[in-house]
Amino acid sequence: MKLTRFRGPCWLGCGNEYAWTQWFGPVRTAAGDGDMFACDDCIARVERMVSEQLARRDADDLNARYVTHRTFV
Repeated sequence: MKLTRFRGPCWLGCGNEYAWTQWFGPVRTAAGDGDMFACDDCIARVERMVSEQLARRDADDLNARYVTHRTFV
């Protein structure tokens, strides 16, 4: 992961044109591939969203196993 930080626009839609940003990941478009940069606040927001998604997925998996187990008992 690239950790170089620089001042520039956040690409994740917060509208901050002059934020401390860092490399967020690759992006692929019809025109080609490039690097995406995001500010700390947007990266933190995405990390929270991923954590919430993983928690929901884990809960769904646990519920599915419980229901499957209860079905066969």
